[in-house]
Amino acid sequence: MRRFLVILFSIIAALLPVTADSAPHELINFKENTKLPPFSLPDLATGSTVSFNPGGGKPSVLIFFSIAPAFREQRSLDLAQVGAKLNTDFGGRIQCYGIFSDTQGSESVKKYLRDKIITIPVLHDSKREVYDQYGVFMMPLAVLIAGDSTLQAVIPYTATIGETLSNNLKLLLGDWSKEQLQDSLKPQENISRSPEEKEYIRRVNYGRVMLKRQMHGAALREFSTALKIMPKAIDAHIGLGNVQAATQKLDEAEQSYRKALEIDKESDEALAGLGLVLYKKGSLDKAIPILENALISPDPQLEVIVSLADFYEKNGQIAKAIRLNKLAVSKLMKNLN
Repeated sequence: MRRFLVILFSIIAALLPVTADSAPHELINFKENTKLPPFSLPDLATGSTVSFNPGGGKPSVLIFFSIAPAFREQRSLDLAQVGAKLNTDFGGRIQCYGIFSDTQGSESVKKYLRDKIITIPVLHDSKREVYDQYGVFMMPLAVLIAGDSTLQAVIPYTATIGETLSNNLKLLLGDWSKEQLQDSLKPQENISRSPEEKEYIRRVNYGRVMLKRQMHGAALREFSTALKIMPKAIDAHIGLGNVQAATQKLDEAEQSYRKALEIDKESDEALAGLGLVLYKKGSLDKAIPILENALISPDPQLEVIVSLADFYEKNGQIAKAIRLNKLAVSKLMKNLN
């Protein structure tokens, strides 16, 4: 299987356009605007069976989450609190459920429910049946469903996921027009940058172009110069790490990524870079937790997905390996559309 996937990835990658993937996230088993099936799961707090029927005129938000390993727990709790705020803000106009998809940790989640840390209803998908049926690819993650049961968006956890969900729900409920939603997505530009900031940005962007063209010496020079201009800015540290990793200077790359994480410990790009470098160095006990953390980013790097799939396959975790390989192929194919 591994040899087939490597060949397949190579063929698809050769056909990919050079532009970045900007397609919306989808479930592995369902595309946007297709109808999602109903399901029944026990309520974690009461044990009674709850039948969930997408649609019925109300938009729905399903929050798939787990609390293991530890790095996932806080993000899951944060997302559950986002769900609670959505319930409050929109009243009875939406339905929001947490889907706890794990075999372990249910007693901890029950305590969170008792202590009102989690206040949305939580259904227990202990065997990951709905997780598999829908084709969830990471956790925590929110699935947004329209009132006619069609899949509207799949949104991995980010610091701004609450705003993203709220704005999309306003559109589905008719409170906003498409134009208002599009306006909310436009980045707010900082037009008052200092000359140093402008030069830093120019150097970093030029370094990225050089790295993409495999002009490693030029890329190294640009990122190094950017660091001299703004040594406490993260992008140049990451760029420098990317050049060092590409030229197999793994120890230096590790240090660059660690410096980036000192600036922002939640940086998905720095986490991915550090995890991949440690994986290449054979430090699997350190690499795998970091790569699993990087996997739950909004747009996980292909190499992160493939490396984890490779690790899981070699360690007999075939179900995990198949799921990630399927995600990798889906990610590659999306770029061809």
